[in-house]
Amino acid sequence: MTRTQFTISQATTVVADDPINPVLKNATMILQRDIKKATSTKAEKNEILLKIDSATPVQGDDFQISHDKADSVIVKAKTALGVIYGALAISRNALKIDDFWYWLDTPVQPQADIEMTNFDLHLPDYQVPYRGWFVNDELLIMGWEDHDSQAYVWQRTFETALRAGVNVIVPGTDINSHLYRKPAKEFGLMIAQHHAEPLGAQMFAREYPNLSASYTKYPELFQKLWRDAILEQKGTPTIYSLGFRGQGDKPFWLDDDSRVWTEKAKADVINGIIKTQYDMVKQLDPGAPMAINIYGEVTAMYNAGLLDVPDDVIEIWADSGYGKMVSRRQHLDNPRSPVLSVPNPHHRQRGIYYHVAFHDLQASNFLGLLSNRPSFVSDELMKVREHQMDTIELINTGSIKPHILYLREVAKSWLKDYQARSDQEILHDYISTYYAHHQAEIMKLYDRYWQNIVQYGPHSDETAGDEFAPYLIRRIAKAWVRGANKMSDTGWLTGDAEFPEELQKIDAMITPKLDAWEKLLIDVKKMLLNLGGHDLQMLYGDYYLSVINQAQGLKALHLIIAAYQVTQKADKQADYLKPFLLADESYRTLNDIVFAEDHNPSGKWRDFYKNDGYNDVPLSVIQLRFLRHYIRTLGDGDDEDEWERNFIKTPSEARVMTLWTTRRELSDDQIAAKLRERLIDHL
Repeated sequence: MTRTQFTISQATTVVADDPINPVLKNATMILQRDIKKATSTKAEKNEILLKIDSATPVQGDDFQISHDKADSVIVKAKTALGVIYGALAISRNALKIDDFWYWLDTPVQPQADIEMTNFDLHLPDYQVPYRGWFVNDELLIMGWEDHDSQAYVWQRTFETALRAGVNVIVPGTDINSHLYRKPAKEFGLMIAQHHAEPLGAQMFAREYPNLSASYTKYPELFQKLWRDAILEQKGTPTIYSLGFRGQGDKPFWLDDDSRVWTEKAKADVINGIIKTQYDMVKQLDPGAPMAINIYGEVTAMYNAGLLDVPDDVIEIWADSGYGKMVSRRQHLDNPRSPVLSVPNPHHRQRGIYYHVAFHDLQASNFLGLLSNRPSFVSDELMKVREHQMDTIELINTGSIKPHILYLREVAKSWLKDYQARSDQEILHDYISTYYAHHQAEIMKLYDRYWQNIVQYGPHSDETAGDEFAPYLIRRIAKAWVRGANKMSDTGWLTGDAEFPEELQKIDAMITPKLDAWEKLLIDVKKMLLNLGGHDLQMLYGDYYLSVINQAQGLKALHLIIAAYQVTQKADKQADYLKPFLLADESYRTLNDIVFAEDHNPSGKWRDFYKNDGYNDVPLSVIQLRFLRHYIRTLGDGDDEDEWERNFIKTPSEARVMTLWTTRRELSDDQIAAKLRERLIDHL
């Protein structure tokens, strides 16, 4: 007899039918923990049983929840993944635990007990068979611990992925991908592999650091690595990645000078490798799915008809890095080859590698929100579906926390009944879920983010993320001090222009947006003053940090450009005062970002950004401080006391020479403060 309600309380015990199964152990831990959070009293003792049962009348990873006995509920599935999905369904639907609770610290209001009445819970009807997260560019996660543990952070990453409907994961890059492969499997997740790590093998350069990473020189050593990797993963849910890039996610021929590399020669090597890898998988792990990433330099080979791919291998095509389904830019080469319309005469299954977070293109988003609108992402993913490129979708998550707005929408887009949504629909859904107060005002604040974005290229999606400003500041510092005629690696932005004109071009791009960013930053700060509790922490960590990275980053960039331009016209001591103060303001402006990260009102996240090695705002702050002192060196005296004597001291004090000085020279911070006080209205 099927019963209609089940009381969940502190007396409810979650039990695994197979207690040594690691996936069931994790499912048990999660659901028991959530019951402890969501209830506060003990009712009658009862249990929730988690069980793998091959006779369960469901398909794939679906699950069945039954309540035939008064004191028990049974969650059954044919697979361990199905069971953990079932446990999470109870957590979500009965206990009201949000899918992104860990990253957004969503509050749970405990009830005395909870009456569960809906047992007709199942895996959603998904359009996308392989739904993946690629935890790539995970620097922030790598440098952060919670509960004094890195492992705990990765466990919550895997839990969140499951809650979002993920069934495939690339658990980090390089060392991380090997370290966290087993823990990811212990959450029931299928493993996919980084495009630079074929078959999930160790990097050649790590195993053989004294040898050049040349397949043509050492094919047997490469093949041994591949064979070992297959044997290690054999029999476990894995999508093997075929292909070959070089060490460090770059083309192999850049590190192999054994021959002149024509396009055909490159393709011949890659085709031979694909055939070898394919045969290895067929022999050692028959039936395992395989995929190849049509990414970077391989795209041109494919389009030229030079690539040979077995027909049962899934093709994975990448976006631009900014969410547009065109080929990504390679340094100065930006053909923007369409991806969705590429012919598929072999009728291979196709999927995508898609970025909601990115590092690599000098203007991408790493610390904050994608610079292209949520509705743009929604539209692109629907186009992917229309072109039947949704067999697998691997989503680059970055370090997850700054990108949840997009990750949440992508999770919804995997459903069969999903339709493209507007910014208003996406933001209303998001803000009404995570904010208790001032929802309409907060929604308007979010929308202004994309209104203010800097357009750096001719195409509408070529927009500047938070990496743009600190990246350019460091190149300005180098070119300025070296007296170079051009910044390094900025031709994609400024063409053939020389350094002074480069700065003019950049400043012309960003200046029209500065006032709007400053106004938005002020308005977000005002809103923070009106919020408390979770709303305050949410707006700060989820949005304010994205805004301050853009607003203060671009302002600092503008100020240091102005400092350079004024310096070029200086010919006497006093002419360096203004650029010195401009550099000082630029330095203090950029340092606002570091201060904001370090003073997060949520203590949990206060040190999350410490390992920012991509935007590397702290390094850019150091370089601005250096430029400030460089300008002082040009304008102040040899002993750095003439500015103080000439512009700060009273005339009588400055002219008394009995003692040359009575104290050491002022620091840059001190003299900047005093010069601002005395001269700010006169420069």
